[in-house]
Amino acid sequence: MIFKNKSVGLLYSLKMIIELWQSKISHNFSENTTTMKIIIFISIILCFLGCQRDECSYNSSESCDRSSLVVVNPGSLDLFKFVIRPDTSSDYANGNANAIKSVPGQGEIEWVGNNRIGKYIASGECYLGITNYSDTTWRDLEYWAYLREGIAIKFDPYSFQRQKIYDESAYLLDNSKNYSRYDLWADDVLDAEWYLDTSEDNWIQVTKLDKNTKIAEGEFLLHFRIKTKITGTGETYSDKVNFRCGRFKAKIYER
Repeated sequence: MIFKNKSVGLLYSLKMIIELWQSKISHNFSENTTTMKIIIFISIILCFLGCQRDECSYNSSESCDRSSLVVVNPGSLDLFKFVIRPDTSSDYANGNANAIKSVPGQGEIEWVGNNRIGKYIASGECYLGITNYSDTTWRDLEYWAYLREGIAIKFDPYSFQRQKIYDESAYLLDNSKNYSRYDLWADDVLDAEWYLDTSEDNWIQVTKLDKNTKIAEGEFLLHFRIKTKITGTGETYSDKVNFRCGRFKAKIYER
């Protein structure tokens, strides 16, 4: 039996051990520690075989399988899929970010964005910026033309530790803290904004760093709550938006 949830698998393993122990007592079997060790070992192996990389790395029972996503409300503005810039000569050409965008009560979609990491020389702070657009058929326009979604994450791209993310208010009180925010834009006009939901688990983790090319790869999990309910365009967006099973690959640029 293969388990996709490590917790379920471990509970099943414990159940097998208890049943074996009860059986030994009821039948007055002699102690057989070798048999017991074999049962424990096989049970744990079966558990971990069912835990694929996407699921294991997030320590979550939620699947990161993009093929099984469900949209409950096809008309949801929060689940509209925007596009990324194809420019191979741009700063965003070294990779993209992707995640499962989850909106409570609305559904989930596979979400993508261009990304880069900006390092500010004066402060030493680094930010992962992820953006997508309503149209990318244009050329030679400002970077904000047709801009729609943007996520900013302050973090340390040189650390392989899982880094906790706070809301912006925590950063304003203590600049050493990481923070994130999520915005919707209509070109260069802010359409709606969300702050981090600190009641949920939020983090980012670098899994690979090439110091020669300055390209970092990693994972993230973010939960947001809306700050601006009614926007300049007159649209109303959901109170909460989450980005789970996130992946990024971006180059570090000094500014």
